[in-house]
Amino acid sequence: MTKLGRFTASAVAGAVIAGYAQPFAAIGAALMVPGDINRDDWVSVADIVILKNYLLGRYGLNENQSIAADINGDGNIDSFDLAELQDIIIRSSEKLPTGTWIGDIAGAKRYFSFGDGKGTIVEPSGKTTDFTIESEENTVILQTKDGEALVGFITWKDEETFVVNWGGASAETFRYFCDNSIKSSELLTGRWVTTNGDIYEISGLSGKRTDKNKNVTRFEYAPNGGDIVFHFGSTDNNTAGKITHSDSMHFAIIWSDGGLETFTKQEIEVKNGITYVNGILIANKTYSLPKNYNPGKILPDAQAAFNIMQADAKKAGLSLSICSGFRSFDYQNQLYNGYVARDGKAAADTYSARAGHSEHQTGLAMDINYASSAFTNTPEAKWLAANCYKYGFILRYPKGKENITGYMYESWHVRYLGRQLAKEVYDSGLTLEEFLCIDSKYKS
Repeated sequence: MTKLGRFTASAVAGAVIAGYAQPFAAIGAALMVPGDINRDDWVSVADIVILKNYLLGRYGLNENQSIAADINGDGNIDSFDLAELQDIIIRSSEKLPTGTWIGDIAGAKRYFSFGDGKGTIVEPSGKTTDFTIESEENTVILQTKDGEALVGFITWKDEETFVVNWGGASAETFRYFCDNSIKSSELLTGRWVTTNGDIYEISGLSGKRTDKNKNVTRFEYAPNGGDIVFHFGSTDNNTAGKITHSDSMHFAIIWSDGGLETFTKQEIEVKNGITYVNGILIANKTYSLPKNYNPGKILPDAQAAFNIMQADAKKAGLSLSICSGFRSFDYQNQLYNGYVARDGKAAADTYSARAGHSEHQTGLAMDINYASSAFTNTPEAKWLAANCYKYGFILRYPKGKENITGYMYESWHVRYLGRQLAKEVYDSGLTLEEFLCIDSKYKS
């Protein structure tokens, strides 16, 4: 299937392209485009004039000009090269790339998806910009939705490579990547950990994989709906698979050899001593809160969500109340130490958090009605377990997951995540630790 189509529509990427290309203007392109005899990164009528004058013996060519003029690579500069030069100009005036191409200026890459007179630019950061495109002979106009445009002059080297001279600033070489156009919704930008023990750090359409032995491999990938191809090291080293997204933080790939690998997004950031995993504030046995983190009460969004949940439970003939909400670092320290004095440290660690490790300090957790196993078989407990996700809460320490959460089953303890995320966690059947692929273990 050819990678080339005709120019059909209207205009592509002015401001974005200009902003990308400008830092490389002083560098220029270290390219040798066949037929670009005058070395302006564009094959045009001016090159035909130079070649004709050379063939007529009017003047000679320097070394670089001679290399560019031997278009068919037979070691001779003759009328066959002149005919090929004319063909290059004709081809460049008629052809528009389709599918996805890698643009390269002095080693800096970005990705262009073309199709039906429009497409998308994917920057190295993963930022996407939609565009439309039109042409006039071998001139292309790239225009963003912002209405800014940039004129470029296109030269095809072959069916899988072309060069665009962006108004004399710098030339960008385009290499064919894949047939399909890339949709922004298909990008996998982020840090992902896998069930094979690998870490994928992805930006846009490229990234690096670090395996469990700390070996690093660079890659590019091409998504296409349910299909995906990874190019490890080069576009010749392809690994294909079928991809399935289960929620915003998980996807799975069944590779062509039948192997299944699950990917979990895991971007861990610490701000002012507070740990966020994928933007979610975490407090468990592994990740602690600083002593001075003190919202002083249940946070407004969590309180508002509880109020709605409480009202709906009342309509169902049930009564919900908060028996324990926010706890300060100091209060948790007193509480925990009291349990240690009564039951011993090992026992206390199964049902009470050490100071700084309690979810109650976040202002996002609460105990409902009464914090004891007597709550477990009540109608309120059953309703809470089945419905709290609808209001943005999860049952934080479910039954049978004690070795994962680090705590005994607590039918009364809920944590606010927001409705969308709470539903994803509920639907997954996972604890928050499993959902984020983190652990909950004290260091000592």
